[in-house]
Amino acid sequence: MNRIYAALAITAATASTSASADITSTLGPSAPTYSTTLNFDEPGTPTGAVADTTWLASHGVTIAAGDSQPVVDDFSVTPGQFWLGTGNSYLGNFGVFMTFENDLTDFSAQIWDPSGPPSPFGGGAYAFVFDDGVEVSNFAFTPSWGSVGDEWLNISATDGMVFDEIRILGFGFTPTTYMDNASWNAIPAPGGLAALGLAGFAASRRRRD
Repeated sequence: MNRIYAALAITAATASTSASADITSTLGPSAPTYSTTLNFDEPGTPTGAVADTTWLASHGVTIAAGDSQPVVDDFSVTPGQFWLGTGNSYLGNFGVFMTFENDLTDFSAQIWDPSGPPSPFGGGAYAFVFDDGVEVSNFAFTPSWGSVGDEWLNISATDGMVFDEIRILGFGFTPTTYMDNASWNAIPAPGGLAALGLAGFAASRRRRD
């Protein structure tokens, strides 16, 4: 069992964990667009099979698929999938696993998955939210498929709570999770804050000089 399947099994086992009151997850017809955006159409974006680290240098995020074979493509041209919208989206069979370099306070994305409504027999999807490897929230939802249902997932933290990992898992027989138009608000790392402070100090000195 590879690391992704192991993570999926562990996450599924913890699905009954109570969500934190400081993390709010919703599914709706729209969601806010946050400061960092990733729509998989950025210049230089590869299509076809991609590495987990494709967007690490540019966006500070590692994105993995449950089968370790993520694919980026314009799936809307596939017969019967026009509802995925135009342009590229991300396909993660057996789940989409995102790990961010910096802590987040907000995240949104369009999510589609054919798993069906949550039930004791499977189906539906969950968004599991972690901070430093500890689950801080989980959210069960019925994902959109075939233009039916809401497709915008939004996760927001309050009262000083942050998160740095999101696992979106479908629990159907063969879940195929698509994601597009992701965005988030990240908190700069302490070193980044110090650099910003030094840059501001240098700029103020230049103005005085």
